[in-house]
Amino acid sequence: MIFGATQPLVVLLAAVGAAAGGLLRRWLGIAGAGPLVQLFAAALLGGVLGALAAHLHLGGSTALVAICQAMVLVPGAHILNGALDLLDLRVTLGLARLGFAALLLTAISGGLMIGLALGGQTLALTAPSSSAPFYVDVIAAGVAAASYPVYFSMPWRMIGWPVVVGMSAHAVHWWALERGVSLAVAASLSCLLVGSILVPVAHYMRIPFAAVGFASVVALVPGLFVFRTLSGLAQFADAPSPALLSAAASNLIVASITVAGMALGLALPMHVFTGVWRRRHEL
Repeated sequence: MIFGATQPLVVLLAAVGAAAGGLLRRWLGIAGAGPLVQLFAAALLGGVLGALAAHLHLGGSTALVAICQAMVLVPGAHILNGALDLLDLRVTLGLARLGFAALLLTAISGGLMIGLALGGQTLALTAPSSSAPFYVDVIAAGVAAASYPVYFSMPWRMIGWPVVVGMSAHAVHWWALERGVSLAVAASLSCLLVGSILVPVAHYMRIPFAAVGFASVVALVPGLFVFRTLSGLAQFADAPSPALLSAAASNLIVASITVAGMALGLALPMHVFTGVWRRRHEL
C-alpha cells in the first residue's frame, strides 16, 4: 500500500505469498538449510506468485505482489548497522555486515528473478512508483513498524515506540517527497526525526536503540532499488546496452545514497546525545 497498490487482491496475494514464504523459511531452517537457501527459496516463491499475478491482469501494481514479498526478506538491519559501524569507524565490523547483507540480497534477487522468469516476466528497472494517500501511507507504515518487532522477538512494552515514531517519520517522508525533495534527503530527514526522539528514549528506558530505531524506519529501506540494480546487471550480462547499464547504475546510486542518508540521520542524534551526556558527567 505504501508503494501505491490499490486493488485488494494485489495486497492479499502479497500478504499470502509473504506468509507462505515465512513458513517455507521455517521449514527449511528446521531441515538444516542456511539463510542463503532460505531467502532464495522464499524469494523464488514470491517471484512465481508475482508472475501469476501478472497473468491474471490485475492492473499496473501486479509487480508489487513479487516485490513486496522480497522486501520483507531484505536484511535492512545488517545494512543500516553496517553503515552505522562505518560512521563510527568500526570498519572491519561494518564491512563484514555489509558483505553479509550483499550475499543475502544476491540470494533474494536471484530467487526473485528466476521465479519471475519461470512465469515469463521480468523486473522493470525504471517502473514509476505510485504515491499512496497521506493517511494510507502513515497507517501502513505503522503496521510495518509493529510487525518487525515481532520478527525480532522484542518485548511487547517496546512496540509502541516504533509504531508512533515510525508513523511520524513516514508523515515527514511523504511530505518531503510531495514537495519534490529527493528520496535520499527525505529518508535522511525522517531518520533524523527518529533518532532525535528515540535516542534519549532508548537511553532513559534502557531499551536497545538499534531495535526500536530500525523497526521505525524499516519501510524506508530502498530494497526495491537494490533488486532493480541486480536485475539490470543480470540483463546487461545477457544483452549489453548503454540503457541497461545506465538504469542499473542509477538504481545503485539511489540505493547507496539513501542508505547513507538514513545512517547519517540515525547516527547524528546518537553522537550529539552521547557528547552532551559525557560532558554533563565530566562537569
